[in-house]
Amino acid sequence: MTPSKYFICRIAARLGFVRKNLRLGHAATETHLLKEAETFLGEAVWKMTENIEELSMQYWNLRKISKEHEHISHEIEQLQEKFYENYQQQTDELQSTQHVYLEFTDERKQILSRIDGLARERDKVIARARDVKRRFEGVRAKQEVINHEGNDSGEMEKIAARLKDLKIEFKKLKEQREKIAEDTAAANQRIQEIEAIVREKKQHGQSKAMLTSQSIGDANQQISSRRAQLNNLNEQMTQLYAEIGRHVSIHASTEPACAKISKKHRGLINVMLALRRSIHYNYKLAELG
Repeated sequence: MTPSKYFICRIAARLGFVRKNLRLGHAATETHLLKEAETFLGEAVWKMTENIEELSMQYWNLRKISKEHEHISHEIEQLQEKFYENYQQQTDELQSTQHVYLEFTDERKQILSRIDGLARERDKVIARARDVKRRFEGVRAKQEVINHEGNDSGEMEKIAARLKDLKIEFKKLKEQREKIAEDTAAANQRIQEIEAIVREKKQHGQSKAMLTSQSIGDANQQISSRRAQLNNLNEQMTQLYAEIGRHVSIHASTEPACAKISKKHRGLINVMLALRRSIHYNYKLAELG
């Protein structure tokens, strides 16, 4: 609010046109803008206020807090790097575990399919062995009858040869069945080995995942704690910036030291002076209500 507008509004107030809430609202908005401008100016010039005695406390506190702020910011960067490293490690471990599971799952499927094939082959061998046994028993029964009747010896030789062939065939079938049993046992043993390996890797993976998750949780907790400290320091620094900016803007035209360090911000200081005047005017008008 300019002086001329204030003069007009004051005349209107005397005539009964007072908008108290509006004036208070304007004053609050302008106060907020002024605080932001003071903070901005203070942050821009505080490093040049070492020799201004009135700002000695603010300057040295800012020196101290800035060092602490820099240290904590560096700690947060390191913790974030640790957090992302642990997160990437956890992701890699999960992908590696999934790859192992898939690899052994495929092998297990192949072995189970082979066991099914061996079982079908065993059933066929057993069926053929039973058929050979039945034929052998039939031929042997024939041999007993012919031998009892004392018939042609030539026929007896043929029967003996046939029995020998059936024994050889049965023996081969027995060997096939034993080989199938050995292959099946070996396949089942491999299945047990795979299941043991998967269990071991799963337990190992879970243990590593728990440790990694704990590390991630610890890092995240430390980051949160450091950020809370950083926010507290930011609030302190903002307050000190505002105090420096307020002092410099008010005394820029009366103290050479303040004028020197704020020379580049003369336009901002003029705006701040206008805001202070407008805030004062708005509060004066509000009092008339």
